[in-house]
Amino acid sequence: MLFIGTKLKIVDNSGAKIAKCLTNYSKKYKKTVGIGDLILVSLKKIRNRKKIVKRLVYVGLIVGVKYWVVRKDGTRIRFFNNRVLIFSKQFKFLGSRIYGLILKETKIKILKRKKYRTFFKKIIAYKAFTV
Repeated sequence: MLFIGTKLKIVDNSGAKIAKCLTNYSKKYKKTVGIGDLILVSLKKIRNRKKIVKRLVYVGLIVGVKYWVVRKDGTRIRFFNNRVLIFSKQFKFLGSRIYGLILKETKIKILKRKKYRTFFKKIIAYKAFTV
């Protein structure tokens, strides 16, 4: 569960390191977001790359949170930091590699949204989902 203003760690090789959550992308009235939700982010810390620019607004996909995620079978999963992937406004993945694991709840939420399935094919095909 994340709120507006939360600092997030970027887990791809797009060149960004830290981002700040601005708002929920799909439902503007909802103040909290969770795993698999789309958010608008502003980059706060970047590496020296020409692909991305600091303080511009990008779309982020949340792939891990510090808050406990409880599954139906009773297992609980928690990350050490809040993690996000960066996309352009046209939902083009800005990185070419993903670092670490992605929860399978992310994949399930993407597959439920028919509108976004084509944009996130690379994320769905990623093999390192936690079991």
